[in-house]
Amino acid sequence: MSLWNTGPIASLNRRRIALLALCGALPMLGLGYQVAAKHTALILAGTPFGTAWFGKLVTLPSAWAQLGLEVVTFVAWMTVLSTMKLSAAFPMTALGYVLVIAAGWSFFHEPASLMQALGGAAILVGIWLIADGEANASEAD
Repeated sequence: MSLWNTGPIASLNRRRIALLALCGALPMLGLGYQVAAKHTALILAGTPFGTAWFGKLVTLPSAWAQLGLEVVTFVAWMTVLSTMKLSAAFPMTALGYVLVIAAGWSFFHEPASLMQALGGAAILVGIWLIADGEANASEAD
């Protein structure tokens, strides 16, 4: 039986796949927001805060991208939370920390220390442990 067949089981499988896709998209949306924020901050760095700063801000595509990403992230997060327990959904957002360290290093040439790499690895292990614990708790129910 294909996942795309009609019927209650196929419909449930499609919802699960969509939910997993949303969960995977959330860290990427957060990463996009942070990259746009850094880009915006770099452009605004030489402008004193005030009317000119706001005038420049509203003309920046990266600032508008931040706003759009924030709205899309909010909608995705509300969708995820409407179908998942918070304790299962929230740990996935920690992946964003690892992605931001990698993006800072690759896009903005920021140094990444050994401690940051170890911290990122610890975050990934923590996400795996929480997900595994959540799966075991679900099986016990």
